[in-house]
Amino acid sequence: MVDLAYDPTYQPPAPACQVTFSVARTGRSVGPMDAILDTGSGGTLVPQHCLDSIGARRVMETGLCSQMGKRRVVYLYLVTLHIGAVELPATYVVGDDRSDEIVIGRNVLNQLVISLDGPGRNASRIPTRHRLAEPRGF
Repeated sequence: MVDLAYDPTYQPPAPACQVTFSVARTGRSVGPMDAILDTGSGGTLVPQHCLDSIGARRVMETGLCSQMGKRRVVYLYLVTLHIGAVELPATYVVGDDRSDEIVIGRNVLNQLVISLDGPGRNASRIPTRHRLAEPRGF
């Protein structure tokens, strides 16, 4: 089991972890970097410059709706996501050209067992028993 900290720069504090993204085709990776875990987000958002730095390719165009109801066109990329010792290949992420924040959404969180202890400001992740091979999208 891995303990994940809460990030106190958010109010209220948010569960966070370190992630690395890679692309097998290019052999490049970026990270580890801080990310927040957001059960309210359907998908995972990654700053566009991070995806560009590893040579990730656009897979498809889709729409993203903010919590304010504003919709915009975004692109999905297929990458391998590493959280600690867990490797999640073929994970869809949104390239976000408007933020430097990494948000891990339900398309990833639903693949893991996570226990959130808000009062203790601690989150524990129990790794999956196998590598997940099917693309996980929105």
